Amino acid sequence: MSTKVCNFCGSTQYIKKQVEYIYRYQGQYMVFKDVPAEICLHCGMRYFAADVILAIEQRFFEIHNKQRQPDQTVMVPVEHFA
Repeated sequence: MSTKVCNFCGSTQYIKKQVEYIYRYQGQYMVFKDVPAEICLHCGMRYFAADVILAIEQRFFEIHNKQRQPDQTVMVPVEHFA
């Protein structure tokens, strides 16, 4: 049996948790809430199952192609830091 090891810090300690995920594609953003993830207890690196990421991408494109409505829409201020 193999032990899962964090690719960033090498820890083998994880917790399963629902997190917020921000998806970005060509300057467009979407926030997904309650996304299942495994989080490294040592460094905080988040890992997502491939089927979860594929579902996020599918929902993103459905919403941006007007095939689906989002649960909520928010306006976010943008500031250039220069």
